[in-house]
Amino acid sequence: MVRRRRPRRRRIAEHRANYQTNPDPPLPPFASTPDEIQRAVERNSIKRGLFIIKNLVALDFTALVRCVDQITRTYDKEVWYEAAPKLGIDTNALKMLDANHPPIPYPYYFCTPELLVQHPELTMYYRNVAMVSQKVMNDMGLSTIAYEAGQAPPLDIATDLALHFNQIISALVLSCQVTPQRHLEMAYANLGDSFGGSWRNEVGRLAYVEVITPLIIHLHQHGYLHSIVYTLKGLIIRGKEEGEGKTSRKLHTLVVDEDTDLLAELARLEEQRVVYREIRLQNGNRLLLNRQITLYDAEGKSYRIGPDLLSSSEETDILWGGELKGGADPAGSDEHWKTATRAFDRILLACERTGRPKPPLSFIATILVERVAREAAEWIAQGKLTSVYNLTQIADDPAKQQQFLADLTAFLGYPE
Repeated sequence: MVRRRRPRRRRIAEHRANYQTNPDPPLPPFASTPDEIQRAVERNSIKRGLFIIKNLVALDFTALVRCVDQITRTYDKEVWYEAAPKLGIDTNALKMLDANHPPIPYPYYFCTPELLVQHPELTMYYRNVAMVSQKVMNDMGLSTIAYEAGQAPPLDIATDLALHFNQIISALVLSCQVTPQRHLEMAYANLGDSFGGSWRNEVGRLAYVEVITPLIIHLHQHGYLHSIVYTLKGLIIRGKEEGEGKTSRKLHTLVVDEDTDLLAELARLEEQRVVYREIRLQNGNRLLLNRQITLYDAEGKSYRIGPDLLSSSEETDILWGGELKGGADPAGSDEHWKTATRAFDRILLACERTGRPKPPLSFIATILVERVAREAAEWIAQGKLTSVYNLTQIADDPAKQQQFLADLTAFLGYPE
């Protein structure tokens, strides 16, 4: 039986009637358009690429490869083969290297304790060929950071490292087809994975910099800025490409006065991957960044809150709270919004239970997909949220940037 379709005019009329009875409300102005999302993704990709290339250059991994090349010209193949069982090297793996045409030199894949003592920086090379992270090595009690930076390991530790690397690499060689370049592919793949983890942490830091740096300049130009409290993550250098956990916790304070070359100071701080902790203002207020605080009600019950941005005159006063979400992945926009709303709910609950006035709250994100933008607009309509800012729109529109900075300045106690 063939089903007859409704006439086209009738379908159009029904569609129009349905639209008129159930129209979608217009998108809020801060919703990201497809073009804005594309621009955000492109900018994010450029930043990610520059981050990875910069740190790959800083590691100078090619120097390690050249060192291994030099070793392959002088090593004694028979001595290595005979010592293989004691070194944790499966002789069948060596046979697979020999089966290539031409045969692949053993040091491209395997190491000896003496080699690591003589060339401790090669610990990084063999760890990456073994496709193991620094974190894993640290967790098992064989931290390699000092040795990758050039400190010679004691022979017993070098022996443990060589055994660990060789056993893993043996299994990989036996399981996969070996090619003359496979050792490099394995090493660079592992480096890429390490940089990917570092980049995920860097996205959040860069979002803070994107907002806080122009705010600092704006505050200084108006005479509102007193000082900046910060820590430094430092450059990712050889032996520390996964050093996110090694970030210095030492707090530094830059007091800003008329003689301060603020732009030069900010550039210097960014070279060291600055992490802003607190912005102190002339009126005594402070902008706390990623700081958890605890509020107490009349019965002594505690409520811990930790918005990304918190304007305060005292540790327990909340003048304004903001959630800041970087990254340009449309699929992650929804998750960022969910995380932000949970933080907002905790703030509102804590203020209600501790008898504090409800502070203005803002959501700041690189992109806002349609569903997130509509929900954020609903939160504004319900009075739970004060404002929403789209960082991509702000970056493309000087007028919106000035309004954004004026709004933040007002939240800090300087209405303009």
